[in-house]
Amino acid sequence: MNMKTFFVNIKERMFGGITVLEGVEYALLLLMAVVLPYDWQLMMWLLPLFVVNAAVRVAVARRVGNPSLDKGARWTLWLLVAFYAYQLVSMLYSSNHADGWDMIVRRLPMLVMPVCLLCVDTKYFDSEKRRAMMWVFTLSLTVKFLFCFVRMLVVHHGFVFSSTFDAVHHSYVSLYLLLAMGFVYSEWLKFSGSEHRAMRCVLYAIAIMLAAYMVIVVSRAGIAAMAVMLVAMVLHQFFGLHETRRGMVMVAAFAICGISAYFLLPDNMRRLTKTFDEMTEGDTSDARYLIFGSSLKAIGESMPFGVGIGDKNDVLAEVYEDTGNEKFIAAQYNSHNIYLDAMLTMGIPGLVLLLSFFAVPAVAAWRRGDIVLLSYVFAVAFSGLFEALLNRQMGIMFVALFCCLVCMNEKMEPERLLHKVAGLQSR
Repeated sequence: MNMKTFFVNIKERMFGGITVLEGVEYALLLLMAVVLPYDWQLMMWLLPLFVVNAAVRVAVARRVGNPSLDKGARWTLWLLVAFYAYQLVSMLYSSNHADGWDMIVRRLPMLVMPVCLLCVDTKYFDSEKRRAMMWVFTLSLTVKFLFCFVRMLVVHHGFVFSSTFDAVHHSYVSLYLLLAMGFVYSEWLKFSGSEHRAMRCVLYAIAIMLAAYMVIVVSRAGIAAMAVMLVAMVLHQFFGLHETRRGMVMVAAFAICGISAYFLLPDNMRRLTKTFDEMTEGDTSDARYLIFGSSLKAIGESMPFGVGIGDKNDVLAEVYEDTGNEKFIAAQYNSHNIYLDAMLTMGIPGLVLLLSFFAVPAVAAWRRGDIVLLSYVFAVAFSGLFEALLNRQMGIMFVALFCCLVCMNEKMEPERLLHKVAGLQSR
């Protein structure tokens, strides 16, 4: 497929063979994928329309339920619903109801999206529809990078590597970028034949811009996650596809990029190496060490069911006061970790639900070679080690929107088979 054919067929790929109401639902998903990297509030305006459309679809079909979901997808969505529902249960033993209800309302998309997907038939959401959605999301991120890059050059007359590059917090930017990178890699595997040179050049350009985006916003966790993902891609080439030559080329390319970044961006690399040294030497002066330690102390005093969603911030503030970390109280630091946050809020049941939400789709994605779904799970699970992603709408909306990735109703071919087919076609 050449570039001209690809763009000529894009309308059919996105809206071919679906009803009007399905088209409206899919259009809303596409719009949410476009606006999420820019402003989560824009996505919040689209979410009620998504709910209304789902209700109309249920009324027209005169049935509630989604027969297109396989067991893994159904379990994943129900686990997200259960995770939200248990927060309501934790309100029973919370004394600060104001903060509790504020967090529950904030996390409402984590209930709304999976419930809608469980209630309406998503048979139209096949691999082509999902690919189109991911293309829209990835291109939206790429356009945003270009806009921010040009603005940086115009305003600062040079390169400025810091979180000011993007108004969105760097932890959430890196979350978006990790999913997009996984998708670009999956597309690169599909366009591996010699007749796809133009498309591969486009993918290379997008990958470079996404990687540059990650480096410029100086997200330490994001860069570490990107490195892990790159290692996984190389291992996939060596042991999954048995492509030793291509794997060696990838290793050489990553090594050149890493060495170049080390010498061209000394301040950025110094910050990363300092963090690595602190971790390996057990330096406990870093803010996150102190926050994690305070969270673990609060968790130890609240087992096995946590302190409740309303009291978690108050309990952390008390621990900060006891340990003399007054600046943490003023900054209202949360746990900066979704696992610690779940345990502090809902105890062991909350942690089990959260881990199950990651495990179920990860196993399903591994079995069918679904790199995009694996990237989604990895992005949230890894980024959640260093940021309480589910405490802010930027992370909540990401988790809620892309839970639809589990809803694809057709089996994906393993990437190795796709690679072989593409290789035969190129011959």
